[in-house]
Amino acid sequence: MRTWAGAPAMDTFEYITALVAVVIGLAIADLATSLHRLLRNRKRVRWDWVAPLSALLILAELFNLWWRWHGFSGTTAGQVVPYFLALILIFLAACITLPDEVPADGIDLAHHFDENRRYFWFVYASYVALLIALISIRDLHNGLTARALLSRYYFDYPWLVAAYAMIFVRKRWINGIVMLASLGWLVIGLNLWGRTPDLPL
Repeated sequence: MRTWAGAPAMDTFEYITALVAVVIGLAIADLATSLHRLLRNRKRVRWDWVAPLSALLILAELFNLWWRWHGFSGTTAGQVVPYFLALILIFLAACITLPDEVPADGIDLAHHFDENRRYFWFVYASYVALLIALISIRDLHNGLTARALLSRYYFDYPWLVAAYAMIFVRKRWINGIVMLASLGWLVIGLNLWGRTPDLPL
């Protein structure tokens, strides 16, 4: 296929991937920039473990999405738009994990997380919910039964309930435990390090 000017045309996957790469790159850059500002102004930062953990979790999610994107096979706007919405959600989650600035009077990361807890869990849980819904619809279309889906995604469906519940849980240590479990499942349960990039997305 060639364009009207005679130059080779992008196929659908390359065309979509250009936007995906930009959004994921911007999200990672936002995380790195926020971390840089915290480290540079570390004497004015009151550290807490939950906010950095949330940033690490979202960084792993971004890597997972980027790595698996090679398996994306959608070719129509209807197949692409849900993933575009997912990109926006994970970008918002990345932006909220760490503060954008360190004020002259300092910043408390525990307070930052407490202030943004509801927003973080809503956008992050909605991102995962959208991906799980897309994957479940694909599997049902490919002939899997509802029982087979429950058996295959035995961790993911209950996790969604727990993630949305975290919107209402104020104790940071409970939020942190759920994040640790999520990160563990992403890296170990889903075999992130041993997975090839061309598995269906």
